[in-house]
Amino acid sequence: MRLHWLSIFILLAAGIILVHYLPAWRDVEFGDETTYLGSGLSFSIPFPGGAQWGPMYAAWYAFWHLLVPERLDLYYFNWALLSILAGLSVFLFLRSLGTPLAASTWLAVLFLFSNQNLPLNPKISIAPFCLILGTLSFIHLRPDTHFRRFLIVSFAGLVCAYCRPEFYLSFLLGLFPTAFWFWKEKAFRQQNNLIRLGVFGVLVIGLHLLFGNPLFGGDDNRSTVAFQQHFVVNYCLWTHRPEPLTIEAQLQLFHQVLGEDVQTLTDALKTQPGWAFKHIFSNFTNTLIANLNNIADILYQTLFRGWYSPWRMVLAAGIALVFLWLVDYRSTWRNFRQKSVDGWGLAALLTLIFPTLMATLLVYPRTHYLVFHLILLLWGIAFVIQRLSFRQLAPFQRFSIPFLSLLLLSIFITLQFPRYHRSIPTPTAENIRFITQLKPKERLRVLERDWYRVFLDQDSDWIHVEEYTNGDFNAFVQQKNINFILMTQDMQTYFAKDAGFAAFLTQYQSAGFVKLKTNSEGAYLFIKQSLLP
Repeated sequence: MRLHWLSIFILLAAGIILVHYLPAWRDVEFGDETTYLGSGLSFSIPFPGGAQWGPMYAAWYAFWHLLVPERLDLYYFNWALLSILAGLSVFLFLRSLGTPLAASTWLAVLFLFSNQNLPLNPKISIAPFCLILGTLSFIHLRPDTHFRRFLIVSFAGLVCAYCRPEFYLSFLLGLFPTAFWFWKEKAFRQQNNLIRLGVFGVLVIGLHLLFGNPLFGGDDNRSTVAFQQHFVVNYCLWTHRPEPLTIEAQLQLFHQVLGEDVQTLTDALKTQPGWAFKHIFSNFTNTLIANLNNIADILYQTLFRGWYSPWRMVLAAGIALVFLWLVDYRSTWRNFRQKSVDGWGLAALLTLIFPTLMATLLVYPRTHYLVFHLILLLWGIAFVIQRLSFRQLAPFQRFSIPFLSLLLLSIFITLQFPRYHRSIPTPTAENIRFITQLKPKERLRVLERDWYRVFLDQDSDWIHVEEYTNGDFNAFVQQKNINFILMTQDMQTYFAKDAGFAAFLTQYQSAGFVKLKTNSEGAYLFIKQSLLP
């Protein structure tokens, strides 16, 4: 047991090395994650974002906001916390499968520093990733009836669905083996099973009443739009053309190719089966390639990241050959034949990740879907490792595998230290720090293309740049009563050739604006003088 605590200490130390200097080298990324952050900051019941926009994840943000009041700090805190929890969850999962302690620790550390963890964006995927691993670990470590195991699996799927709506399928799929084993094991004869079923029912109904149905609720169908956008991604790859830059242009191209009446994959299969099957086959091929690349990233690239000499491959090949020489193949083959597999445990795993397996085929192998495939790949690695036997070499028997692993882990983590303790420009975070310290006196009317308004202390109105069409920028600003224009590099590029904006640059002072530099890379802010303290 002490060695387990040592492994957890190693993982925590590695996690702190990975994340504690995070704001100095990782910039804020706008997109879905900042949408979820905004939902968490304004969290209430009924949830205004709708069941499809992660109410459980928003509640997670809202809880930590009580302890981390600054919004930018909360963004980085959540990113760091989930990254560390993911590494610990991988370790717990591997140990629950019976993977040796040294191998579990090594694989967890490699995952911790891999591109599948900290860089993953949106970070919301790591929350159900950890929950799924925790659920599978629990049902592996705690012997119980199949009815109770799948009751837990089904409920975990529902909780995950309130982070990412596609996991509602896991909840529904989990109900079938739950009902089967309830009857097969005659669980209805035990009062404690009926109590568990009653609690399960109350929780399920309660979550639906609080947040609605995450798969079919909401004002829009996210899966339909996602299919249309990602069909366009594939289509542009097939035809060697650039992708449209806006969602509106993507959807327009989609209907040009498949027709105005086609909205969903089902529609496409009926009216344009050739294009539909080409889309699915491309996703299948790309999913296989991406998963192989992800395993290579964890087991190879992560280990040697930062060292790009040709000798790197030679060293890796040498280590692999030594490893293969140490394997006792006769005993290993006997282990493969004799050791059984927890088939229902594997079924629980597949139930929980099934929606992401389907999403990569039907929509697109996005990185935040592929991280769930990694759970199955880790299961496969654990399956092999459990059955490996090694030769007994007398000169090395006095050195234990855990000791050698601890030594190598220490070297690896030490080498990672300088890589995650460097300062590089973070212009978006600099902009956020600047605008949040202004403390404007009135409600903001913000013209922007990003989500900076999420980080402002007070509510603000958002005017999207695409509403500007008349060519007279000064008149547009007055008409919309805009009082806050953050000119990031993106905004400067957007307005670079606009004559109306060029005219505004020469007369902004007469319109009551002041110009303030916001970061070290040339961004600046136009803000009404009357708003400043």
